[in-house]
Amino acid sequence: MSIQSLTSRITIIGGGPAGTSCAIELSNLGVKDVLLIESGDYSKFCIGESIPPESKPVLKHLGIYGAFRKEGHDPCYGSCSYWGSDKRGYNDTLLSHHGHGWHLDRRRFNRFLAEQAEERGTVVMKNTSFLEAKKLDIGKFVLTCENENNETLHITSDFIIDASGSRGVFASKQGSQKNTTEPLICLAARFKLSSDSKVSKLTHIEAQEYGWWYAARLPDDTLLIGLYTDGETVIKKKIQAFDRWLSLLKETPTTIEFINDAEIIDEKFKGYPAPSFCLDKAFGDNWVAIGDVASAYDPVTSRGIIKSLTDGLFAAEKIQQHLTGDETALPEFEKMVQANFQNYLRTRQHFYQLEQRWPESPFWRKYQLDEMNVDKLDA
Repeated sequence: MSIQSLTSRITIIGGGPAGTSCAIELSNLGVKDVLLIESGDYSKFCIGESIPPESKPVLKHLGIYGAFRKEGHDPCYGSCSYWGSDKRGYNDTLLSHHGHGWHLDRRRFNRFLAEQAEERGTVVMKNTSFLEAKKLDIGKFVLTCENENNETLHITSDFIIDASGSRGVFASKQGSQKNTTEPLICLAARFKLSSDSKVSKLTHIEAQEYGWWYAARLPDDTLLIGLYTDGETVIKKKIQAFDRWLSLLKETPTTIEFINDAEIIDEKFKGYPAPSFCLDKAFGDNWVAIGDVASAYDPVTSRGIIKSLTDGLFAAEKIQQHLTGDETALPEFEKMVQANFQNYLRTRQHFYQLEQRWPESPFWRKYQLDEMNVDKLDA
């Protein structure tokens, strides 16, 4: 087994929207010698496929909006929902001064962001996994990583950005802990639509007694359907079995209509954790946590990807200031993360309290009463 030694001024762990947007903005600000390590190669399907109209000014600020438009993602004109009532409601973007949002081919979007970072000078190392970190007396870190050829890499960096997602593989090793609220789990499967399918390009949401269903038509005429619920409900209602998931889908009043002319692609659903938390410490001596490492939001708020993009952008500005000697920059970033999380908690609770059709449902009671973290953070 060979060992390679590398150096960089900044190393970013994680090549999702937070890590790549941060790399792009660092380059825009004139910060050079940035290395990004990504555990995958952007070929694996991942959940999270819509961005709101507010993404447009962020992409413009990064200088990549024109290139993004050429990628051919589908416009999303809003959502329709059955939430709080069996009557259909709409949240469209007709009056948004940013225009419409987009349904993404998420793999292509993540790959696009990484390519944009590369074009601006970031070195992107795919199929490279972070293993451990050691802090040197001079303030630098030595990261131990492994690539797809089972080669060990020792990367010496002045500054580390943890953008590894909700696992927070680096921040957790620095002692950061999560202030958690009730998490969700998404059980999702994909369907292939016919070429003449009439399935709307609006995002679809339907509340049920045990959770809520989500459906989105993706740019490759794939339909993604997911059930968001909690672990206790999965066990109690035996939704671990794919047949049970399908039977619940077929019992829905409206979501079932989406698969009338569709062919199932996945032989079983895939489970995606949807945690909700905020780190107690999002930065330390020469490191910072961004995106879903620093905080993770319930998908009902539709803020996942746009939050990661804006986190990456704002973090880059604060890192650039930190590197020039501003000791207040990283604390300001952490303060922004925590303030946004407080606002998110209130928004999430508001959404769940709108649904009052099942007052005895353990699922809805749990999320409607999840106030403790709002109170703690306000204290």
